[in-house]
This record gives sequence, structure tokens and C-alpha cells, in this order.
Amino acid sequence: MDIAAAFRILELPTGATLEDVSVSFRRLLKVYHPDRNLDRSEWSHRKTVELTQAYEAATDYLRAGPIDVGGVSTATADATPPEDDAPEPGVYGDYSVALQMRLAAEFDLLLDQLYAYYSYGLDNIHLRMEGSLRYRYRNTLRRVKAVVESLRDLQNWPGSRTQHGQVAMVHRFAAAFYENMLIKPQDHHVPTGDERKAYRLYVQGAEALDVAIKVRLFEEYGAPGTSPSSRSMAERALMLVLATYPRSRYTAETLIKYYLLESFAALCEVLDEG
Repeated sequence: MDIAAAFRILELPTGATLEDVSVSFRRLLKVYHPDRNLDRSEWSHRKTVELTQAYEAATDYLRAGPIDVGGVSTATADATPPEDDAPEPGVYGDYSVALQMRLAAEFDLLLDQLYAYYSYGLDNIHLRMEGSLRYRYRNTLRRVKAVVESLRDLQNWPGSRTQHGQVAMVHRFAAAFYENMLIKPQDHHVPTGDERKAYRLYVQGAEALDVAIKVRLFEEYGAPGTSPSSRSMAERALMLVLATYPRSRYTAETLIKYYLLESFAALCEVLDEG
């Protein structure tokens, strides 16, 4: 898809920024959502696919060149020395405006994909394996992976120690969420005894974790005050699985969820610090 068509589908001018693309993408995703178009499901699917393709084209285009954030270009925003005098990769230097802008842009891209993930119920590992949800799941998975790789590369950019810590935390959360998305359904079976108890705790913890993430990152899902309590509930349930039923067939998935919980808690600290 050419960039002009992408911006037209996103209902944006050609000079739009990554932030503009994110806002428009989430807004239109609501408009085309199947739950709001029960009488025209084919149209909803077609428009969602078109919107996703436009989003990909626009974000790829904007990420390939200087990012314009709030009218400031990363090509000129940094007061860092010329490349020959810049710190070696991984060496902490002065605060970098370019690094901060790129981190903000990548975090927005991550939020876009998480918003789509939850909006279409892709957290349901059974539903996302069939029909149009399978397409959306695979596409979202691919985009989250791309953000993880970009954040990993950002760790080699010159910047302050604080900035590198922020990049590391966001990268850790993105990578954990990606691993969480790779969880596949268990073989069909009816758990009994301790397996049933472990399964119930696992589901309780996983659902509480999803609530915590949605509430903290997307205000429309509920009151922000419910996030800490949901995190505590998730931690208790997941820890009970690991401590009480360590040989359960759900242990591997529980470990992935717990790692996501820990990385999410660390991300919340970064967000709270501003």
C-alpha cells in the first residue's frame, strides 16, 4: 500500500506523526469493531484488514525516517556530538532527546498492538486460532515482535543511564508480553483433582493480570485504582500454582505469566516516575 493511500484510510494528512497515526488507528479500530457492526461482519473484517495494512504502511514509513514528535524532528533535536565523537554503543552519555523520542514512539506502537490485542479478545487463546481472529492474532504478534527488536536496538543508542534504564524496562515488558502471546492451548482434556485446582488458579491469575494491564495502560477499561488490586490478585494466584502445584501441566504457562507480571510491575514504576 502506498503511503498516500495509507494516510487517507487513517483519515490523516500526509504530514501526520506517529502519535497521530496511533490515535487515529485506535479510534477507527473502535468504529470497525465487529461488536459494533453485527449486521455487516464482512464489511467490518474488510475495513479492519484495510486499516491494519494502512497502519503498518504508515508506521513503517515514519519509522524509516526522522520522527516528528510535537513539531520537533529527531534529526535536529539532539545536541549530541558528531558521530565520530559519540560514545561507543552501550556507554552511558548525556541525556539524548533523540533516544527519548524514539522510545516514546516505540512505546506508542506497542500500546497500539496491545490495544488491538485486547479489543478483539485475542487474549482468549482458543478463539484467536480460528477465522478472522487468527489473521489479527498473527498480525499483532508480528508487530509486537518488531517493537521488541527495535527496543533491543535502542539499548545501543547513546543516552543517559536513566534513559537506558527506561529502555530496558520497556523492552523487558514488550518481550514478556510477546512470550505471553505465544502461549498455545493445551491438548483437549478435562482437568481433575489437583490439576483442576491448578487450572482454576492459573486462569484466575491470568485474567487478573489482563485486567491490571488493560486498566493501567488503557483508561477506558476501568478505574485506574483497580490496577494495583488486580496485580496483587494475579500475584497471589500465580504464586499459589507455583508453590502448591509445581508439577502441574500449567507450570510453564504460569511462569510466563509471572514473568509478565514482574515486568509489568517494573514498567508501572517507570510510568509513575514520568
